[in-house]
Amino acid sequence: MSGSNEKTNTPGIKRIDIVLGLICAIFFIDTVSPVAQMGPAAITWMIIMAVLFFFPGSLTVAELGSAYPENGGFYAWIKRAYGKAWGARITWMYWSCNAIWISSVATFTSTVFCQLFIPNVSMVVQSIMNLALIWLMVFVASRPLKNSTFFINASAVIKLGMAAGLVVAAFSVLSKNGFVPANSISWADFKPTYGQTLYFLPALIYNFLGFESMSAATAEMKNPAKDVPKSALNNVLIVTVLYIVAVLAMLTIQPVENISIVKGVMDAFMIGLGSSPIMKFVVYTIGLLFVLVLFTQGMLWILTVCRVSAETALHYELPMAFAKMHPKNNTPIGSLILAGIVATVVNVIYGFMSSSAEEMFWTIFSCTSIILLLPYLINFEAFLKLRKEDTTTKRPYTFPGPKGLVSFFIRIAQIIILLCILFFVWVPGEPFNMKLGLSVIIGVIVTLGAGEIITRTSMARAPGNKKAAEKLGGVENIGATETL
Repeated sequence: MSGSNEKTNTPGIKRIDIVLGLICAIFFIDTVSPVAQMGPAAITWMIIMAVLFFFPGSLTVAELGSAYPENGGFYAWIKRAYGKAWGARITWMYWSCNAIWISSVATFTSTVFCQLFIPNVSMVVQSIMNLALIWLMVFVASRPLKNSTFFINASAVIKLGMAAGLVVAAFSVLSKNGFVPANSISWADFKPTYGQTLYFLPALIYNFLGFESMSAATAEMKNPAKDVPKSALNNVLIVTVLYIVAVLAMLTIQPVENISIVKGVMDAFMIGLGSSPIMKFVVYTIGLLFVLVLFTQGMLWILTVCRVSAETALHYELPMAFAKMHPKNNTPIGSLILAGIVATVVNVIYGFMSSSAEEMFWTIFSCTSIILLLPYLINFEAFLKLRKEDTTTKRPYTFPGPKGLVSFFIRIAQIIILLCILFFVWVPGEPFNMKLGLSVIIGVIVTLGAGEIITRTSMARAPGNKKAAEKLGGVENIGATETL
């Protein structure tokens, strides 16, 4: 990402880039459908989770990002708090979950494309399309990306446009139906219930993940002490409002029981905008933009993670294969190819195990989400540790409130994460889905186990390191100036 720092003439990220980057990273228009399945109570729970999870998480990132303006985000902060071993673990979690995640991104992208242009496609054909998309992402990510800010901002603008389009579609439906929405939307319907929380909590929290993304580049920001806190806090309001508007539009257009996890967004546009030739053209255009956003979103995420893993490998915390760079494009080709291989294997395995694209998407999504949640859980703990033990570092911004109250909010956020991990596998009161549950559990165990072996081996081979792993956890903390 690039920009121009007026005072120092050095690269810097503008505040608008930070806001749009956070929208691109957090506002997933594709996850609006599963949240809308919750009904109007989703709005209430979204606000509750924004207060109990999103808001405290953004405040911790604001404090850490302004106190330690170094690239790496969670990796840098957790490594500072707990040492190289935990830094290596975090990088592995990020890389592996994103490598697996692009398989679900490919599934979602191909499903939306087929919904528009190749309906009733077989699972075999779609699986082949998924593999083609995975390797197309790897190829595009390996090309020179001179100004990633443009792609991030463009993706954010398209997402905002799609949210606005859902509102237009909702008003169209209302005008046709005598201003009667597809679902009952009264004050009583917004009342949250216990059962809904258990079932939909993972989808709600997933929508708020990624709030640390732009702080991973705080060393490049013009004024991180001001930009990180303001952007993080503004983003809580912006993203929450965007989700509320999009979900309300979905509930206005389609009955809850008809909303599809994968096809729901495009179904809403088709229902709302009608089937006239002009409107069909508009819907297909929106669909193509949606496919482009999904593809770009997946490609940019995996490229970012692969860059971090390549740098980590240079510190002997991952195998040197991750550090291989493209000779001409200076892109992390080694890490990208490894990610493509992992995504391919996952796609093939779950393709055989799943009976539909939605089941395949949800299984992979659950596995990657659990792995992705772990760094958030650990970073909350690192935040408390650094606050307690590092009293010499200047903190331009601090999480407001008494220490006890701050710790209370952090513990609540951690409990929410633990509940999400549980509910991705099993929801109390619901029968245990053996096939889905075991697939997710085995996937998580295999991924984390492989990471433990890989990081231990890599650190043990570091030059001059007799016992580089040092029991994985007793490694000396990095110095204040050590960054990616």
